[in-house]
Amino acid sequence: MFSFFPKLQSLYKLQLTGLSSQLGWYVIQLGVTFVSILWLIRHLDNSHWGSISLLVSYHGLFSVFSGIWLKDWTIKAIVEGRKVEPILGSVAFMAVLLSVLGFVVCGLSFRGFFPQYSFLKNLIWVQASNLLTTPFHVVYFYFDAIKKPYLINQVNAYYAICAGICKVICVEIKPFSFSVFLWLQLGCSLGLAMVYCWLVKSEGLGLRKWQIHWQLVQEMCKGAWSVFVSKIIGLVQSKMDVLLLASLLNLADTGRYSSALRLVEASYFVPVLLFTHQYPRMIEAKRMSETLFLKQMRQYFQISLGTSIVLVVMMWIGAPMLERILGVKQLTWLIVGISGNLVFYMLDMARSSFLFTNNLTHLMIPIQVISCLLGVCFSYLLVPHWGIYGAILSAWITGIWQCWLSNYIFRETRFIPSLIWSKPYFMA
Repeated sequence: MFSFFPKLQSLYKLQLTGLSSQLGWYVIQLGVTFVSILWLIRHLDNSHWGSISLLVSYHGLFSVFSGIWLKDWTIKAIVEGRKVEPILGSVAFMAVLLSVLGFVVCGLSFRGFFPQYSFLKNLIWVQASNLLTTPFHVVYFYFDAIKKPYLINQVNAYYAICAGICKVICVEIKPFSFSVFLWLQLGCSLGLAMVYCWLVKSEGLGLRKWQIHWQLVQEMCKGAWSVFVSKIIGLVQSKMDVLLLASLLNLADTGRYSSALRLVEASYFVPVLLFTHQYPRMIEAKRMSETLFLKQMRQYFQISLGTSIVLVVMMWIGAPMLERILGVKQLTWLIVGISGNLVFYMLDMARSSFLFTNNLTHLMIPIQVISCLLGVCFSYLLVPHWGIYGAILSAWITGIWQCWLSNYIFRETRFIPSLIWSKPYFMA
């Protein structure tokens, strides 16, 4: 049953070849981001940190409007050999329209959902402005597709350093100013967008060469609409715990929960790194043969599960030390509970590559809808009685459904559990 553990080292050698050039920059980015989070948690009280978490989480609900949902479609189109300039231009055009829409809806709707936090109603507009800088992120779609993500990783590492320095400066300025904090972060986002533009220009694909093809826009909408809907639902689900805690409890409890959540999320670069490296390979393997694709898919699932378990154990070991350093009450138990979600997240990311490659993204919608409904229902049932621990239990129930039980609903995904634990009969 657990035969994949002895093979974990060989799987790393087989699957992660070529990641050494990326990993260093990922580690830098992770380290800087982690230190800045520790600094904020250590030097801000729970109410201030809860306010920041509320703004970031609510803005995150609308990040799908930035065009991030087009990433997998874009990578697949480029890997298949289509002309790059029309793809980049058409995707950027869609991203601009959607980001403006997301900016307006985010700012206007915040007051309606959180009237009790009226002191944040103007600051949400500053946070939402980050959406307007994201259409240029189509650049890193291109570099992922041509298997040069290390260039983007370098840029993102430098961005993390600049953003981290700005956060530290804001915390050291007394009294703490929300507006200064948010404006400096927005400035870093603008700088990142400008560097992306310069980077793609150095590859001979400057903005002037980008083209908008209406036929491609229509194809994009038809081919990726299910991903768009599922991403919206998925974002609601991922941000829901913080938003519900802010609505049902208070900013102080939201801040404590967010402290543990952000520390755990610092490890989420691992599944993102795996997906970035594996998805183009899955597409190529699918084009060569179904057997090769399933073999690589099985290895991807196994290495995702093994890696997530190792990371969770490391978090459990380090949680007491973090509690002593940061001085946040019950942080150890919060990290222990929330870290279990990493297993669910990594398995779900691996399954996403299977669905994208096989044009089964429409299956993501019912899975995400049921997951979101389960999360809301159990949060309203458990949070009023058990507080932040009710939110953790709700996340566990939802995660077990989403990454495991949901596979048995559809004929196309029922073999996935057996793909993880043992070799299916059709691969014998």
